[in-house]
Amino acid sequence: MLEFNILGISVLEWIGYAASVLVLVSLTMTSIIKLRWYNLAGAILFSTYGFLIGSLPVGIMNFLIVCANIYNLKKMYGQKEDFKVIEIKDNDELLIHLLDYYKKDIGNFYPNFEKKEKQLGIFVLRNMAVAGIFIGTQEENELKIDLDYALPQYRDFKVGDYLYKSLKQSLSDHNIKSVYCYSTQMLKYMEKMGFEADKKDNKSIMKKNLN
Repeated sequence: MLEFNILGISVLEWIGYAASVLVLVSLTMTSIIKLRWYNLAGAILFSTYGFLIGSLPVGIMNFLIVCANIYNLKKMYGQKEDFKVIEIKDNDELLIHLLDYYKKDIGNFYPNFEKKEKQLGIFVLRNMAVAGIFIGTQEENELKIDLDYALPQYRDFKVGDYLYKSLKQSLSDHNIKSVYCYSTQMLKYMEKMGFEADKKDNKSIMKKNLN
């Protein structure tokens, strides 16, 4: 039994508290994969806690939850997914609905985003469901990214990875050679997608060549 204390609370109790927090956090995840990972960590701690206090029902039940999470994570990572990009037509009703529905969340990443005429748009489909929205303004042979948005349940980088791998072909009819953005809030994401720091009109941008 773990008898020593930290801040007047036994290590055993800390394990129970940590397990509770992880399970609670898992329930706030919009991504199913993240939910599974957090829930797995919480279940491992709860199972450990149960066996340490001599409560077999708690220990065994959470051990089974651990096994269920591992099984489902293995299934998710092994599942072959189907991706497709579709160019958005002007005044697309689905686009208008999605932009309105996710307006607040979009504002967290692109606070100055505004849908305008003559923008190029692409839906990224994942298993036949809209998973991402990409909108930009063409400037000769460049495209300024106005919006690169993955729906909350699809934020595991797979949507962006597929989008930028297929972007050259998707934009081939428009003779676009590179894409760039001014947003610094998406810096880590842009770096992961292969963007590099650059300058345009004496302003810092993130740019990706489509070759």
